[in-house]
This record gives sequence, C-alpha cells and structure tokens, in this order.
Amino acid sequence: MSAETSSGGLAAGTAAEDAATRHYHGGVVDDIMVVGVGGQGVIVAAAVIADTAMLHGDLDVKLSETRGMSQRGGSVSSHIRIGETVVAPSVSPGEVDYLLAFESAEGLRAAPSLVQGGVAIVNTQQIVPPLASQGDMSYPFDALERLKDGGDRRVIVVDGNGIAQEVGDLKVAGIVLVGALSTHLPFDVETWRAAIVRNVPPKWKDLNFAAFAAGREVGA
Repeated sequence: MSAETSSGGLAAGTAAEDAATRHYHGGVVDDIMVVGVGGQGVIVAAAVIADTAMLHGDLDVKLSETRGMSQRGGSVSSHIRIGETVVAPSVSPGEVDYLLAFESAEGLRAAPSLVQGGVAIVNTQQIVPPLASQGDMSYPFDALERLKDGGDRRVIVVDGNGIAQEVGDLKVAGIVLVGALSTHLPFDVETWRAAIVRNVPPKWKDLNFAAFAAGREVGA
C-alpha cells in the first residue's frame, strides 16, 4: 500500500515541522522496517509512523506490509519510506535506516537489512515458536547479545512490555516502541499524537499517549 501527501499538513509552520522539512530537503529518504509476529501490533505501529509523516505534509510516504501467517503468530513486517520523493514502496536489503523490532529473534533476523550505522530498537520480548519449545527447531535466546555484538549498528534495547504494564496495559507495548523510535525522526510530538488518534479506538487514546511518552523517555 502506498500513499502520497498533499501540501499543508498538520500545524504548518511550527519549528518542528521546519526541522523535518530541512531534514528531507535534497533527496534524503528515511527507510524504516517494523518487524514482529502476528498479534503484536506491528501493522498499527507502521500505520502510526506513516500517518505521522503524512500529517506533516509535503512529503511522499510509502507503506508496504508483509503479513504472512500473522493470525497464527507468524512473522510480520512493514516497510515505511519517507522523503520528498519516494519511488519504490519496499526497502532494499541493506538499506534500512531504522529497524523497530517487536520481538528479539525477529530483530536478529532482520538486522542484516540495516545500513552501516543504522539504528535498531529492539523489544526484549521473546516469543518461542511451539516447534522450538518442543525441541524440533532452535530459537536464538541470545538474540539481544548477538545484535549488540554484531555489525556496525546502534542497538537500543527497550522493555516495551514491562513499560506498557507500568503504564496500564500490555496492549500498548507497540506504542511504547513507536515512542522510542520517534526520538530519532524529525516530527513534532503533536503530529505523532494526532497519528495515534487516527489509529487507536477513542477509549484507548490517553493510555496510548502515556505509552508513547514513556517510550520517548527510553528511546534516545
């Protein structure tokens, strides 16, 4: 799926929007990959990221999703590309600037897609497939250590589930991780909050705002 913005956007003329405009001027494109397993909220998180860029205005935003066996706990990934002009909807291997991993093994699996010096924000949660728990396949319980030790990348480990429980509900763990990512992208906090409102039920708005704020505290 892809979408293009129109001119204007949300709260035009703010200093934060000016920063984003300057950031993307001259052909800069941010390539973001969100990975996890079915049921973790990967698709919603990707929509919030893409909507934030679209609400800013004057940017080209492409979003593509691979759901696989998402309803059975299988791998799920989304690509978001943001810039003044974006051609292809999917990120090429080795060109991911920001990796947002909802599950540690999925983060390890996707790590080779990062550019040199790229940023990986990885949730501590481990979801062991049934076959691995039965001994029929292996699971990388040392995924976080391997992520930290391998390659030229910055790895930020976030206890998204623990923070979400402190905020009030495990269901907002995905927005905690989005909050952590938001500190690395040049968009105003109010634009992020507006994108959250577009993608969560009204009764969950305040809880998601709290989760987002908590994620920003640990994401830098």
